[in-house]
Amino acid sequence: MKGKRFGCGLLVLALAVALGAVGVLAAEKPKDFPSRPVTIMVGFGAGGSSDVGVRILAEALKKVIGQPVLVENKPGAGGQVMWTDFKNNAKPDGYTLALINVPQLQTTVFDPTRKPAFTMKDFQPVANHVQDPGAIFVRTESPYKTWEDLLKDAKARPKQIKASTTGIGGDDHLALLDTERKAGVQFNTVHLVDTPTALRQVLGGHTDINFDNVGGFLSAVRSGQGRMLVIFDDQRFPDAPDVPTFKEKGVDLISSSTRGYVYPAGTPMEIVRYMEECIKKAMDDPDHVKRMKESGLALKFMGVEGYSKFLEAQNERAKDLIGLYRK
Repeated sequence: MKGKRFGCGLLVLALAVALGAVGVLAAEKPKDFPSRPVTIMVGFGAGGSSDVGVRILAEALKKVIGQPVLVENKPGAGGQVMWTDFKNNAKPDGYTLALINVPQLQTTVFDPTRKPAFTMKDFQPVANHVQDPGAIFVRTESPYKTWEDLLKDAKARPKQIKASTTGIGGDDHLALLDTERKAGVQFNTVHLVDTPTALRQVLGGHTDINFDNVGGFLSAVRSGQGRMLVIFDDQRFPDAPDVPTFKEKGVDLISSSTRGYVYPAGTPMEIVRYMEECIKKAMDDPDHVKRMKESGLALKFMGVEGYSKFLEAQNERAKDLIGLYRK
Protein backbone atom coordinates (compact mmCIF):
# COMPACT_ATOMS: atom_id res chain seq x y z
CA MET A 1 0.00 0.00 0.00
CA LYS A 2 2.82 2.33 0.92
CA GLY A 3 4.53 1.51 -2.38
CA LYS A 4 1.37 2.32 -4.29
CA ARG A 5 0.97 5.66 -2.54
CA PHE A 6 4.61 6.47 -3.24
CA GLY A 7 4.20 5.53 -6.90
CA CYS A 8 1.06 7.64 -7.20
CA GLY A 9 2.87 10.52 -5.59
CA LEU A 10 5.68 10.30 -8.12
CA LEU A 11 3.14 10.17 -10.94
CA VAL A 12 1.37 13.28 -9.69
CA LEU A 13 4.68 15.08 -9.23
CA ALA A 14 5.87 14.15 -12.73
CA LEU A 15 2.57 15.27 -14.22
CA ALA A 16 2.75 18.58 -12.38
CA VAL A 17 6.31 19.18 -13.60
CA ALA A 18 5.34 18.33 -17.16
CA LEU A 19 2.34 20.63 -17.09
CA GLY A 20 4.36 23.44 -15.54
CA ALA A 21 7.06 23.06 -18.21
CA VAL A 22 4.61 23.84 -20.99
CA GLY A 23 2.81 26.53 -19.02
CA VAL A 24 -0.51 24.67 -18.66
CA LEU A 25 -1.02 25.09 -14.93
CA ALA A 26 -3.27 28.14 -14.54
CA ALA A 27 -2.38 30.88 -12.10
CA GLU A 28 -5.19 31.70 -9.72
CA LYS A 29 -6.72 35.11 -10.39
CA PRO A 30 -5.89 37.50 -7.53
CA LYS A 31 -8.94 38.76 -5.66
CA ASP A 32 -10.26 42.07 -7.05
CA PHE A 33 -7.35 42.35 -9.52
CA PRO A 34 -7.36 44.10 -11.85
CA SER A 35 -10.17 46.49 -11.00
CA ARG A 36 -8.88 49.44 -13.04
CA PRO A 37 -6.63 50.14 -16.06
CA VAL A 38 -3.08 48.78 -16.18
CA THR A 39 -0.27 50.99 -17.53
CA ILE A 40 2.82 49.86 -19.43
CA MET A 41 5.67 52.37 -19.39
CA VAL A 42 7.96 52.58 -22.44
CA GLY A 43 11.33 54.33 -22.39
CA PHE A 44 11.35 55.14 -26.09
CA GLY A 45 9.29 57.35 -28.38
CA ALA A 46 5.91 56.60 -29.92
CA GLY A 47 6.14 54.92 -33.29
CA GLY A 48 9.42 53.09 -32.71
CA SER A 49 9.69 49.32 -32.79
CA SER A 50 9.65 49.06 -28.97
CA ASP A 51 6.51 51.18 -28.75
CA VAL A 52 4.74 49.40 -31.61
CA GLY A 53 5.19 45.98 -30.02
CA VAL A 54 3.85 47.17 -26.67
CA ARG A 55 0.77 48.74 -28.25
CA ILE A 56 -0.04 45.58 -30.18
CA LEU A 57 0.28 43.50 -27.00
CA ALA A 58 -1.82 46.02 -25.05
CA GLU A 59 -4.76 45.48 -27.41
CA ALA A 60 -4.61 41.71 -26.89
CA LEU A 61 -3.91 41.95 -23.16
CA LYS A 62 -6.97 44.07 -22.41
CA LYS A 63 -9.17 41.28 -23.77
CA VAL A 64 -7.51 38.85 -21.37
CA ILE A 65 -7.61 40.92 -18.18
CA GLY A 66 -10.89 42.72 -18.87
CA GLN A 67 -9.43 46.19 -18.25
CA PRO A 68 -7.88 48.87 -20.51
CA VAL A 69 -4.11 48.64 -20.94
CA LEU A 70 -2.55 52.08 -21.36
CA VAL A 71 0.85 52.84 -22.90
CA GLU A 72 2.91 55.70 -21.47
CA ASN A 73 6.01 56.88 -23.36
CA LYS A 74 8.87 58.52 -21.45
CA PRO A 75 11.80 58.62 -23.90
CA GLY A 76 15.29 59.75 -23.01
CA ALA A 77 18.82 58.53 -22.27
CA GLY A 78 18.28 55.14 -23.90
CA GLY A 79 15.46 54.21 -21.53
CA GLN A 80 17.09 55.58 -18.36
CA VAL A 81 14.57 58.40 -17.96
CA MET A 82 11.63 55.99 -17.84
CA TRP A 83 13.34 53.35 -15.70
CA THR A 84 14.23 56.04 -13.16
CA ASP A 85 10.63 57.25 -13.06
CA PHE A 86 9.42 53.65 -12.76
CA LYS A 87 11.77 52.97 -9.84
CA ASN A 88 10.79 56.16 -8.03
CA ASN A 89 7.06 56.25 -8.64
CA ALA A 90 5.58 52.90 -9.70
CA LYS A 91 3.76 51.16 -6.86
CA PRO A 92 4.15 47.37 -6.41
CA ASP A 93 0.41 46.84 -6.75
CA GLY A 94 0.27 45.26 -10.22
CA TYR A 95 -1.07 48.29 -12.05
CA THR A 96 2.21 49.53 -13.57
CA LEU A 97 4.49 47.45 -15.77
CA ALA A 98 7.64 48.64 -17.52
CA LEU A 99 9.12 47.51 -20.80
CA ILE A 100 12.79 46.65 -20.43
CA ASN A 101 15.11 46.54 -23.41
CA VAL A 102 18.09 44.20 -23.25
CA PRO A 103 20.99 44.99 -23.33
CA GLN A 104 20.10 48.66 -22.81
CA LEU A 105 18.94 48.09 -19.24
CA GLN A 106 22.10 46.22 -18.26
CA THR A 107 24.49 48.70 -19.86
CA THR A 108 22.72 51.45 -17.92
CA VAL A 109 22.80 49.60 -14.61
CA PHE A 110 26.43 48.47 -14.80
CA ASP A 111 27.98 51.58 -16.38
CA PRO A 112 29.14 53.76 -13.46
CA THR A 113 29.28 56.86 -15.66
CA ARG A 114 25.50 56.65 -16.14
CA LYS A 115 24.93 56.98 -12.38
CA PRO A 116 21.64 55.06 -12.47
CA ALA A 117 19.16 55.50 -9.63
CA PHE A 118 18.18 51.83 -9.86
CA THR A 119 19.68 48.34 -9.91
CA MET A 120 18.55 45.06 -11.44
CA LYS A 121 17.10 44.14 -8.04
CA ASP A 122 14.52 46.91 -8.44
CA PHE A 123 12.78 44.97 -11.21
CA GLN A 124 10.65 41.83 -10.88
CA PRO A 125 10.72 39.91 -14.19
CA VAL A 126 7.30 38.90 -15.53
CA ALA A 127 7.62 37.76 -19.16
CA ASN A 128 9.57 38.39 -22.34
CA HIS A 129 7.75 39.42 -25.50
CA VAL A 130 10.08 40.17 -28.45
CA GLN A 131 13.53 39.34 -29.76
CA ASP A 132 14.23 41.79 -32.61
CA PRO A 133 17.48 41.25 -34.58
CA GLY A 134 19.68 44.20 -35.49
CA ALA A 135 20.35 45.47 -39.00
CA ILE A 136 22.09 48.23 -40.99
CA PHE A 137 19.73 50.47 -42.97
CA VAL A 138 20.28 53.08 -45.70
CA ARG A 139 17.91 55.31 -47.66
CA THR A 140 17.01 54.39 -51.25
CA GLU A 141 19.28 57.10 -52.69
CA SER A 142 22.33 55.82 -50.79
CA PRO A 143 25.32 54.77 -52.89
CA TYR A 144 25.62 51.69 -50.67
CA LYS A 145 23.76 48.92 -52.43
CA THR A 146 25.44 46.13 -50.48
CA TRP A 147 27.47 45.56 -47.32
CA GLU A 148 30.55 45.31 -49.52
CA ASP A 149 29.92 48.84 -50.87
CA LEU A 150 29.74 50.19 -47.34
CA LEU A 151 32.78 48.24 -46.19
CA LYS A 152 34.91 49.50 -49.09
CA ASP A 153 34.01 53.14 -48.48
CA ALA A 154 34.41 52.85 -44.71
CA LYS A 155 37.94 51.54 -45.12
CA ALA A 156 38.78 54.28 -47.62
CA ARG A 157 37.34 57.06 -45.44
CA PRO A 158 37.83 56.31 -41.73
CA LYS A 159 35.45 58.20 -39.40
CA GLN A 160 33.74 59.96 -42.33
CA ILE A 161 30.56 57.88 -42.67
CA LYS A 162 27.85 59.12 -40.27
CA ALA A 163 26.33 56.11 -38.50
CA SER A 164 23.39 56.61 -36.13
CA THR A 165 22.26 54.64 -33.09
CA THR A 166 19.41 55.16 -30.61
CA GLY A 167 21.72 55.85 -27.69
CA ILE A 168 24.91 54.94 -25.89
CA GLY A 169 24.94 51.37 -24.61
CA GLY A 170 21.96 50.18 -26.63
CA ASP A 171 22.05 46.99 -28.67
CA ASP A 172 22.54 48.93 -31.92
CA HIS A 173 25.45 50.88 -30.40
CA LEU A 174 27.07 47.63 -29.32
CA ALA A 175 26.45 46.19 -32.80
CA LEU A 176 28.14 49.24 -34.34
CA LEU A 177 31.16 48.85 -32.07
CA ASP A 178 31.42 45.14 -32.84
CA THR A 179 31.14 45.91 -36.56
CA GLU A 180 34.00 48.39 -36.32
CA ARG A 181 36.12 45.92 -34.39
CA LYS A 182 35.45 42.87 -36.53
CA ALA A 183 35.42 44.59 -39.93
CA GLY A 184 38.37 46.86 -39.21
CA VAL A 185 36.54 50.15 -39.86
CA GLN A 186 35.65 53.33 -37.95
CA PHE A 187 32.43 55.33 -38.29
CA ASN A 188 31.45 58.84 -37.27
CA THR A 189 28.93 57.76 -34.64
CA VAL A 190 25.83 59.87 -33.98
CA HIS A 191 23.70 58.92 -30.96
CA LEU A 192 20.01 59.86 -31.27
CA VAL A 193 17.10 59.62 -28.86
CA ASP A 194 14.95 56.87 -30.43
CA THR A 195 14.08 54.84 -33.53
CA PRO A 196 11.72 57.37 -35.19
CA THR A 197 14.31 60.13 -34.85
CA ALA A 198 17.13 57.97 -36.19
CA LEU A 199 14.97 56.83 -39.09
CA ARG A 200 14.01 60.41 -40.01
CA GLN A 201 17.66 61.43 -39.92
CA VAL A 202 18.85 58.71 -42.27
CA LEU A 203 15.90 59.10 -44.64
CA GLY A 204 16.53 62.84 -44.74
CA GLY A 205 20.19 62.36 -45.60
CA HIS A 206 21.48 63.80 -42.31
CA THR A 207 23.18 60.49 -41.50
CA ASP A 208 24.53 57.90 -43.93
CA ILE A 209 23.62 54.63 -42.25
CA ASN A 210 21.45 53.59 -39.31
CA PHE A 211 22.12 50.77 -36.86
CA ASP A 212 18.83 49.63 -35.33
CA ASN A 213 16.45 46.65 -35.44
CA VAL A 214 14.57 44.92 -38.22
CA GLY A 215 11.22 45.81 -36.64
CA GLY A 216 12.02 49.49 -36.94
CA PHE A 217 13.03 49.23 -40.61
CA LEU A 218 10.48 46.96 -42.30
CA SER A 219 7.85 49.65 -42.88
CA ALA A 220 10.37 51.92 -44.61
CA VAL A 221 11.70 48.98 -46.64
CA ARG A 222 8.22 47.92 -47.75
CA SER A 223 7.36 51.49 -48.77
CA GLY A 224 10.51 51.75 -50.89
CA GLN A 225 12.15 54.44 -48.75
CA GLY A 226 15.23 52.41 -47.95
CA ARG A 227 16.89 49.02 -47.67
CA MET A 228 18.71 46.87 -45.18
CA LEU A 229 22.25 45.90 -46.12
CA VAL A 230 22.77 43.13 -43.56
CA ILE A 231 21.07 41.54 -40.55
CA PHE A 232 22.86 40.64 -37.29
CA ASP A 233 21.57 37.09 -36.98
CA ASP A 234 22.60 33.55 -37.84
CA GLN A 235 19.70 33.04 -40.24
CA ARG A 236 17.80 35.23 -42.68
CA PHE A 237 14.73 37.03 -41.39
CA PRO A 238 11.51 35.45 -42.74
CA ASP A 239 10.00 38.78 -43.80
CA ALA A 240 13.24 40.02 -45.38
CA PRO A 241 14.56 36.90 -47.11
CA ASP A 242 16.73 38.82 -49.58
CA VAL A 243 18.81 40.50 -46.88
CA PRO A 244 21.98 38.54 -46.05
CA THR A 245 23.18 37.86 -42.52
CA PHE A 246 26.54 39.00 -41.25
CA LYS A 247 27.53 35.36 -40.83
CA GLU A 248 27.02 34.88 -44.57
CA LYS A 249 29.45 37.76 -45.08
CA GLY A 250 32.07 36.09 -42.94
CA VAL A 251 31.51 38.22 -39.85
CA ASP A 252 30.60 36.30 -36.68
CA LEU A 253 28.28 38.87 -35.16
CA ILE A 254 24.77 38.44 -33.72
CA SER A 255 22.88 41.26 -32.04
CA SER A 256 19.26 41.82 -31.06
CA SER A 257 16.98 43.88 -28.86
CA THR A 258 15.14 41.60 -26.46
CA ARG A 259 12.05 43.21 -24.90
CA GLY A 260 9.90 42.12 -22.02
CA TYR A 261 7.97 43.29 -19.00
CA VAL A 262 8.77 43.81 -15.34
CA TYR A 263 6.97 44.91 -12.21
CA PRO A 264 8.51 46.91 -9.36
CA ALA A 265 10.30 44.69 -6.87
CA GLY A 266 7.97 43.69 -4.05
CA THR A 267 4.91 43.14 -6.25
CA PRO A 268 2.96 40.16 -4.82
CA MET A 269 3.91 36.96 -6.63
CA GLU A 270 0.27 35.99 -7.13
CA ILE A 271 -0.09 39.11 -9.29
CA VAL A 272 3.22 38.45 -11.05
CA ARG A 273 2.17 34.88 -11.89
CA TYR A 274 -1.27 35.98 -13.03
CA MET A 275 0.16 38.62 -15.37
CA GLU A 276 2.77 36.14 -16.66
CA GLU A 277 -0.07 33.85 -17.71
CA CYS A 278 -2.14 36.73 -19.15
CA ILE A 279 0.78 37.95 -21.28
CA LYS A 280 1.27 34.42 -22.63
CA LYS A 281 -2.43 34.22 -23.54
CA ALA A 282 -2.27 37.64 -25.18
CA MET A 283 0.81 36.64 -27.18
CA ASP A 284 -1.03 33.55 -28.44
CA ASP A 285 -3.99 35.62 -29.66
CA PRO A 286 -4.19 35.13 -33.48
CA ASP A 287 -4.69 38.85 -34.13
CA HIS A 288 -1.67 39.68 -31.97
CA VAL A 289 0.45 37.12 -33.81
CA LYS A 290 -0.69 38.49 -37.18
CA ARG A 291 -0.04 42.14 -36.32
CA MET A 292 3.36 41.42 -34.80
CA LYS A 293 4.38 39.53 -37.93
CA GLU A 294 3.22 42.42 -40.12
CA SER A 295 5.36 44.75 -37.99
CA GLY A 296 8.39 42.51 -38.36
CA LEU A 297 8.60 41.78 -34.64
CA ALA A 298 9.65 38.24 -33.76
CA LEU A 299 7.95 36.74 -30.69
CA LYS A 300 10.01 35.09 -27.96
CA PHE A 301 8.07 34.19 -24.82
CA MET A 302 9.94 33.57 -21.58
CA GLY A 303 8.14 33.18 -18.27
CA VAL A 304 9.27 34.34 -14.84
CA GLU A 305 11.99 31.72 -14.29
CA GLY A 306 13.31 31.59 -17.84
CA TYR A 307 13.30 35.35 -18.19
CA SER A 308 15.08 35.80 -14.86
CA LYS A 309 17.87 33.42 -15.92
CA PHE A 310 18.16 35.16 -19.30
CA LEU A 311 18.54 38.55 -17.61
CA GLU A 312 21.22 37.21 -15.28
CA ALA A 313 23.23 35.94 -18.26
CA GLN A 314 22.88 39.30 -20.01
CA ASN A 315 24.19 41.05 -16.91
CA GLU A 316 27.58 39.38 -17.35
CA ARG A 317 27.68 40.06 -21.11
CA ALA A 318 26.93 43.75 -20.55
CA LYS A 319 29.73 44.14 -18.02
CA ASP A 320 32.21 42.95 -20.67
CA LEU A 321 30.83 45.20 -23.43
CA ILE A 322 30.74 48.37 -21.34
CA GLY A 323 34.53 48.37 -21.27
CA LEU A 324 34.54 48.33 -25.06
CA TYR A 325 32.60 51.56 -25.57
CA ARG A 326 34.07 53.40 -22.57
CA LYS A 327 37.63 53.15 -23.88
